[in-house]
Amino acid sequence: MVSLLSFSPLKSAKACAATTTESLDQKFGRKGIKFSESGTVELSVRNGSSVKLEIANGHITSYKPKVYWKDDGYEEVLHTLPPSSSSSSSRGGIALVVDDLSSPSNPKATTAAAEWTVMDADSDSIDAVQVELGCVRGCLDIRYVVSLYPLSMAAAVIVKNTGRKPVDLATAILSHLKVKKRGGSGVQGLKGCSYCTHPPLSSPFQILSPSEATKTEDPGFFSFGWEPENKAGVWSVQDAPITVLRHKLSRVYAAPPPQRSDPFHTTAPSKYETIDQGRELFFRVIRMGFEEIYLSSPGSFADKYGNGYFICTGPTSMLVPVTVNPGEEWRGAQGPFYNMATLFNSALPFLRNISPPASCSSSVKTFPDSDYLERCGVSFTGIGDDCVVKMELGNGTAAKVMLPTGLVTSYKPQMWHGGTMELLQTSVSQSENGAALIRGGLSLALACQNDAGVSWSPRAWDLHQVTGTPRESIRVELSSTSEQGNVGIKHIITLEQDSFNSEIVVSNSSTSTIRLAGSTVCHLAVSTPDAAYAIGLQGSDYFDMPPFQGNFSIVPPTINKSPNKFWPFNKLFPKGEENINRQAESGEEDDDCKHLAETLSRIYTSTPRSLTIMDRGRRNSVTVRRQGFKEVYIMSPGSEHEWYSKYSYICIGHAAQLEPLIIDSQSEWSGGVQLFNPNY
Repeated sequence: MVSLLSFSPLKSAKACAATTTESLDQKFGRKGIKFSESGTVELSVRNGSSVKLEIANGHITSYKPKVYWKDDGYEEVLHTLPPSSSSSSSRGGIALVVDDLSSPSNPKATTAAAEWTVMDADSDSIDAVQVELGCVRGCLDIRYVVSLYPLSMAAAVIVKNTGRKPVDLATAILSHLKVKKRGGSGVQGLKGCSYCTHPPLSSPFQILSPSEATKTEDPGFFSFGWEPENKAGVWSVQDAPITVLRHKLSRVYAAPPPQRSDPFHTTAPSKYETIDQGRELFFRVIRMGFEEIYLSSPGSFADKYGNGYFICTGPTSMLVPVTVNPGEEWRGAQGPFYNMATLFNSALPFLRNISPPASCSSSVKTFPDSDYLERCGVSFTGIGDDCVVKMELGNGTAAKVMLPTGLVTSYKPQMWHGGTMELLQTSVSQSENGAALIRGGLSLALACQNDAGVSWSPRAWDLHQVTGTPRESIRVELSSTSEQGNVGIKHIITLEQDSFNSEIVVSNSSTSTIRLAGSTVCHLAVSTPDAAYAIGLQGSDYFDMPPFQGNFSIVPPTINKSPNKFWPFNKLFPKGEENINRQAESGEEDDDCKHLAETLSRIYTSTPRSLTIMDRGRRNSVTVRRQGFKEVYIMSPGSEHEWYSKYSYICIGHAAQLEPLIIDSQSEWSGGVQLFNPNY
């Protein structure tokens, strides 16, 4: 997550007040921050993404991020209406609401009547810019920080109580988001969260008033699947993975107030995604400081406010006010407001097979701005419908990951001779329909099964997060979730100067235990299996098994011709007579330097946590370290094949094949594999 830029100590609002464009430019102007005569400030970054903010009222009226289907284009995200006869200010956009509930005379006149002034501004080589506004209302000193990055924006509020009594605040940062099609709008990530019907906080920037937001509607042509909303104060639990927003609703997602005093209770998620199916845009909204999430859609009421559909959402604290004691401050933020569609347009299964709008079509798919992610050591390249994520450190060590398959196709560490060497064996061939088949590398072949015998396997991976620097390490986090949303798997890939780490985190949020079976499948490149040795297996128990046939496994045709001579992925949970544990030939390894020249397929148990694969042909070795898993799978295709060919590899994986792992309800398990390069 991108953090806010640091500021120098804040000055008083009176000392920093600047009213004219010239004085604002002199005091706060810099590249990427432009003040206008109309009283607005425009923030822009290197890739052209921009935000417009009205200074006097602190209203964000525009956010235009870079979108993947336009080579040089940007798409307006916020739904903003111009001033009308009944309102002197624009409505919609992103509105900050801070209501002082402790004031008996005028309890809701804090930010509504505030006159904001520019307090500070900062930038970081125009890859990140931000502006800070400030105002003083009674005993409240309020700061509002708006930040823009190439792939996201954020809004944060800081409220300090300078008085002598505690202050109760109702707060929110509400975003009105454009949606192309009413039937294509939704939110993902709220499954399992409690909610109730509730109006929004009143604001001068509201499009629907609190009374309008909770009015019932006639669904009309959109009556399919329509159900009336619950009455205010009636709590329900979100049971669908995606909240479709074609109908009118106004909800607060949070733990019911009576439950919040319990030592253990379910809170609202810290992040969720909004979906605009028509424009293939979806944004991750992150809640910080606030305890609740507000979500509304206008349904048929949208026709009253011009063309186009919109939704309103954001973090809030309205059911239980925030108490700020004298001399203390409270902080809350919505951010970063992450443009996930720019990161990877196929990342969400809900949007996977949707073509770009005809008016915005492009023959070239683009991925995140390379200038911005270069300092993370990550670049993205489109290949057909897939994406290649390249991670590269300053010393030349590099790795490549395919999305959405999650297949690691390359790992090239720096070697003793000063150059790099490919340690993974990957083959590319052509299928019968002409498509490219990529096999080998490092992949996950996992399956989860619940008590009812229903199985699920992660097939497509979403890009969740990218962090790190080329100087030290780079971390790419992938995620995949079951259709029911109760089982989630994270694949955390970390590239370091002397190692490559593949960590798996499985979360079980269901009400029953699940069994996890499968293996990591790593094809280590060797000159020939005749020159390969496994060091460290002496004393380990082994079971001779058929070769494991995962989605990306490389298996010699001599083995693959017989359906009885390989172990298919769909046999991870055998039943009855199919229990391969009983059929396997077993023994104890008596060789500490196991020669892998012959055809071999074994699962070892009681092994040390690390073992070494040595290749005398390439004068190279790799130390493979195990975490979480209890078994080690080793497969050699034999040495009858040509040197440095497709079958010049040793397959090694950390596994749960003989005995699945048990993951209890509401718990998680982690494991993984590390490839350590001792030649660095």
